[in-house]
Amino acid sequence: MSVKEVNGGYVIDFTLNHERFRETIPAPHNKTAAKRVEEQEAIYKMAISLNDKAIASRFPNSKIIQKAFDSGCNYTIHDYSNIWFKQKQRNWSHTTIRGYTQKYNSYIQPNWGHLKLTDFKASMFDEWASESLLSGKSINETRNVLSQIFKRAYFDGVIESNPVERIERYKQENIEPKPFNQSEIRRILKALQPPYKEFYQFAFYTGLRTGELLGLRWEDVDIENHVAHIRVNITSGKEKSPKTAGSIRTVELHDLAIQALRSIKSSIFYDSKRVFIDPKTMNEYKYADGLRKYVWKPTLEKLKVPYRYPYQCRHTYASMMLSQGKNPMWVAKQLGHSDWGMIRKVYGRWINQTL
Repeated sequence: MSVKEVNGGYVIDFTLNHERFRETIPAPHNKTAAKRVEEQEAIYKMAISLNDKAIASRFPNSKIIQKAFDSGCNYTIHDYSNIWFKQKQRNWSHTTIRGYTQKYNSYIQPNWGHLKLTDFKASMFDEWASESLLSGKSINETRNVLSQIFKRAYFDGVIESNPVERIERYKQENIEPKPFNQSEIRRILKALQPPYKEFYQFAFYTGLRTGELLGLRWEDVDIENHVAHIRVNITSGKEKSPKTAGSIRTVELHDLAIQALRSIKSSIFYDSKRVFIDPKTMNEYKYADGLRKYVWKPTLEKLKVPYRYPYQCRHTYASMMLSQGKNPMWVAKQLGHSDWGMIRKVYGRWINQTL
């Protein structure tokens, strides 16, 4: 028996995994108390054997439980990922949650989720990265998620340092924009039927992000003063505020963007709320993937125009404006950047160039 009577109660005394555990439980000497202490001992053994913190949490003041679970770090990376997600996700956008979840489920959990936080070494990540076929950008994004999990544990005092800080960021290849030239733009717009023509004409001549195009409301548009106020964004079917403070902005509208708005407003595709609606359902767009698959891509294939994602409309607008001598800071504000550093980095060769 590992439960014995002593003055004033019972002693639980057992050895498990070559480690001795001992604790005195104050209780009267009777059959009911003795049975309760024996059951408590059995639960202790189960919790320790299974490393189950949920079971152990039933006895937070137990010396045995404290010794078994509080001496050193018993949290796995998966344990703390759940803690981190629960604490932080309220501040994240739907897109951020989806991105973090994808990186964690695809790369972190299967490789290191089972490890205790203290067993993870920076070299483990580097070894994985050296064999991975992922881009430098994806590897760095995975590193960022892993680092935030460890940072949460470090701030909580669970670990003494964040090992991910010792992992160097991987080189990312900058993919240069491939804007459409004026001939391509004219051919594409000529081939498109309303209201797709107006949608992409507005995209080419405003540089709005796809979600901003889908979310644009007539209340945000001032045709007479040639401006649009960007206040909402459609992401994964949900209306959200733009991602950053700089993205909430007022943009000056090109004459051809105004032309597209007037054409929509005088057509059968006019809707009182959204500027652009799906002509098949006459409802607002929730997603843009159908536009890309069934309108954009077939049109480029038919015209034999080298395929680029619709996001290149944004790059086309930026390169056009810079080539026409527009101030880079003005272009940055039009696109929703807080400064022109990104403009210089991404579009530098189009500044004062001829498209």
